[in-house]
Amino acid sequence: MAAPIQETETNRFDKWWKDLGVRKLLAWQATILVSQMTTGYDESVVGSFQSMKPWVKDMGHPSPSKIGLMTTIVFVGGFTGALVASPTADHFGRRIGMFVGASLTFVGTILQTAAQSSGMFIGGRFLVGFGISFTCVAGPSLLFELAHPAMRGTIASMFNVLWYVGSIIAAWVTFGTGYMLTSWSWRIPSLIQGVPALLVMVSVLCGLPESPRWLCANQRVEEAQQLLAKYHSNGNADSALVISEMKEIQTFLEAEAAARKSGQSSWGILFRSPANRKRIALVATVALLTLWNGQGVISYYFSPILTSVGITSTPQQTGINGGLQIWNLLFALTGAVLADQVGRRTLWLTSFIGMIIANIPLTISSAMYAQHGSKGASYTVVVFLFLYDAAFNLANNPLLYCYPTEILPFSIRAKGLGLQVAISQAALTINQYVNPIALDSIGFYYYIFYLGVLIFGTLIIFFTFPETKGKTELELAALFGDHKLDHEYPVTLNGLEAGMEGVSEPYKGGIIVTEEKGSTLQ
Repeated sequence: MAAPIQETETNRFDKWWKDLGVRKLLAWQATILVSQMTTGYDESVVGSFQSMKPWVKDMGHPSPSKIGLMTTIVFVGGFTGALVASPTADHFGRRIGMFVGASLTFVGTILQTAAQSSGMFIGGRFLVGFGISFTCVAGPSLLFELAHPAMRGTIASMFNVLWYVGSIIAAWVTFGTGYMLTSWSWRIPSLIQGVPALLVMVSVLCGLPESPRWLCANQRVEEAQQLLAKYHSNGNADSALVISEMKEIQTFLEAEAAARKSGQSSWGILFRSPANRKRIALVATVALLTLWNGQGVISYYFSPILTSVGITSTPQQTGINGGLQIWNLLFALTGAVLADQVGRRTLWLTSFIGMIIANIPLTISSAMYAQHGSKGASYTVVVFLFLYDAAFNLANNPLLYCYPTEILPFSIRAKGLGLQVAISQAALTINQYVNPIALDSIGFYYYIFYLGVLIFGTLIIFFTFPETKGKTELELAALFGDHKLDHEYPVTLNGLEAGMEGVSEPYKGGIIVTEEKGSTLQ
């Protein structure tokens, strides 16, 4: 018989900020979130470099094709790194994966900052992309696997939100240094790009917790239980919540061990079972739908779009772009909060339907400006660009890593995320070359193409995306057809094993609710 379960703030979880263990856990998780600032910073800062005369001079007055290579090489590095990141995170641990990624990114930014030629600059950016892929694989996995069950959905949704924080910082830093007439105008922003990576490296060295699931998979079960107790249950290793989490982890590890005996420990495990094939199909779909919905045209070519509708002055464009990034951050945060309130599937549908609604007047107003040069039409375009981004950020930003992380079980989580990152980097590379050509050739008609993509994407979401809100990993396994797990470990509606006496609604959204103090777990 286990020790009595005491009602604590963690059990009730109505005021998490009063819970010391949860506060410590959130502080550690904040350092994981910081890693994604590098991605947003990078994808904003390089565009600003191109308007700086010292950078153009230091790079040897690069041709348009060379500038294209400088921009896309980070995606090539990301694609290459994704193939190495997942086995690193699986074999050496999520913490080591984070440290390797942050270290590579930091070295890349130093090389980029000290660049004396375009070749050296390109080499630095390749390393930055290579490192980012590690943090994008290990980061969401560690964030999800460490999270308190009651906060798992919200905290996992926050990983990609900080993309915009990095983007906003990059915009204002380059705005300030852009007035400098020396190479420090671009070297200072480049150097600052390494700060988030340095913070991640320091956090790992200072004791960032490892994933409890990874610890159990590597025969460090007691350490995993103590970690869950420390951060989820105020040190009570015998609480119903900790015991439930440990049982769930062990069940998945047993299934993984059986798969390994069947020779399914390689990348082939992603495609051998119908359940895994469905999961990987969804992961690939998320990667493509979040990048091929028209918002990328707004993000990477915002200035040409404004120019095409008659907004040409630098102060106007800078002000509108700065306001747009803050707007994006607010809606990404809103989406992260709503993920656990309205559900993932509802949020996906709302986001895509919202982009469809914004796309139609955006296309019409762009056409009106192209034909008549109407001032009112130009401002209408700006309004609907903002609304398009608002709809996009409700789901596509917060759920980009959260949703795949939830539907992928531990045994294939790192591999699945690695595949997602590789697909995303390949899609970004294509976007980088295709979008400017399409915009130059057909202008606003390009939005009509994306309207079709949005309608198609909405249908895919409606018919194939399952709801993951409030479900435990075991319930998700059953949802995808892993009935063997469900049979071996029967769960109640709320996710705990049946047979707990004195525990009512045992796992309500990850919250342990006891009927009275001193209830026992048989």
